[in-house]
Formats: sequence, C-alpha cells, structure tokens
Amino acid sequence: MPHRAAGFTLVELMIGIAIAALLVVLAIPSYQVWVADAQIRNAAESIADGMRYAQSQAIARNSTIEFIIDPTTGTGGWRARLVIDGSIIQTATLAEGSNLTAMRTFPAGANTVTFTSLGGIALANADASPILTEVDVTTATSVSGTRNLNVLVGAGRAGIKLCDPKWPATDPKGCPP
Repeated sequence: MPHRAAGFTLVELMIGIAIAALLVVLAIPSYQVWVADAQIRNAAESIADGMRYAQSQAIARNSTIEFIIDPTTGTGGWRARLVIDGSIIQTATLAEGSNLTAMRTFPAGANTVTFTSLGGIALANADASPILTEVDVTTATSVSGTRNLNVLVGAGRAGIKLCDPKWPATDPKGCPP
C-alpha cells in the first residue's frame, strides 16, 4: 500500500488563494472608508487643538493671538501668531496623516480668528477680515460613506467644539444649530 506525503495539493492551494483574494476584494471598500475617516478626524482634531492652543497662549502671554488656517487640500495647515509683532508661535501642516481632506471655512473666505488676552474672541481681526466661525472637514476623494466633522468656534457658542453633523444637535457629539 503506497504512503501519501503530507501537505497541500495544488488544487487545495489554489482554492485557498482564491478565497483569500475574494476576502481582500470585499474588504477594500471598508478599508478605504476607514482611512478617509481617520484622515478627516486627524485634520479636524489638529484644527481644534490648534485653536485651543492659540486661545491658551493668548491667556498665558496676556496678548492677542491670531489663529490662521490654510484650507488648501494636501498642503494646508494652520499657524498661531502674535498680533503685536507677527511672530509665529506654532504651526502645523496637514500633509501627513490628513493629506486627502478638504476644508471649507465659514463665513466663506474667512481664515482667521483672533483670541484676546482673556481667551475670548476679538470682535474684529487685525486685518479686518471676516472672523472664522466654522471649519467643515470632509474627504477630498470619491470615497462614499465617510463622516464629515466640523470645528466650531465662537459666534454664540461656548469655546471650541469638534462635532459630527450626522448626530442630532441635542447629542453631545452633534453640532449645535
């Protein structure tokens, strides 16, 4: 009686590879949504953290600090600078970890919010530009099913808030009206 060698046959190996390939093909759309959501969250958190940093530095330095955002996809970012002499105290670019995000600022064209020495929002920016009140962060790619996040500041709101517009306004994660 012949003894059969242990191992896989070529047919069994091909079936295993076909099943693995099918699982990879089914997982790709979910992975794309996961990556896009992670980039949106990274960008929104960077912006909110930058605003909080500018606000805290205005209090700590007893000076007026501007938070300025550059919403350019792929190369955008933000910077905080002293109004009195224009020196930059902190910058961040969104090229790493959130390079596929798109940002929209409100009111349209606004890119600056100024924090007073008491941490409040100044009634006017030094350059007389409109005061930034909201940044909407979305994906710049064609991935569907992603969640958008908004960063809200001032304009009757308490402080700086990162929120998800898909949640109801009554939920702590939701965006107030």
